[in-house]
Amino acid sequence: MKTLNIKLRWNPFIAIALPCLLIIAVSGCEIQKNFEYEPSGSNGVLDINAWEFIQQTDSLSLLEEAIELADMVSYYSGTDARTFITPKNVAFRTYMKTNGYSSIAVVPAETMAGILKYHIVKAEVLFSDPTLISNDPIVYETESGSIMYLSRNSSYQGLINENTKKSWTILTSNIQPTNGVIHITGAIVYLSI
Repeated sequence: MKTLNIKLRWNPFIAIALPCLLIIAVSGCEIQKNFEYEPSGSNGVLDINAWEFIQQTDSLSLLEEAIELADMVSYYSGTDARTFITPKNVAFRTYMKTNGYSSIAVVPAETMAGILKYHIVKAEVLFSDPTLISNDPIVYETESGSIMYLSRNSSYQGLINENTKKSWTILTSNIQPTNGVIHITGAIVYLSI
């Protein structure tokens, strides 16, 4: 009787590729029906005003508190078309920690009103607007009487105060309530020239 000695060599490619190939073979593939663009049906147009949107959005609950503290509900619920830069909760937490406030309620109402008024632009600005040229900031007046530079990059992401000492990228843009446009940011913004 002959003994057969078989030596197997370890091949790392086979060890990685084989399980992947098995998963692909078992799961199947989805075949695209055609090569046409299929729109999602979502256009960002809302049938509520900015204040109602803020009240319904969990990530903007601290903004809601700030608006009430500053007695500025009328700015967000009015009919004048504006652009609302809306900081998420994380922005307010960072602001409170940086400035030694334990909650929104202890921030002086006048201070909060000044912050919020800078976040309201006296015009409607959509970053999908083709006349808004990439990397070419346009000056807009805010409710605080100060200016804000708004622009977009080549990917149509909104930019706040581009080409100044401090700028920000919009996280979610072009939400259109009945009284303007909402852009959501992860920071409380300011002008630093």
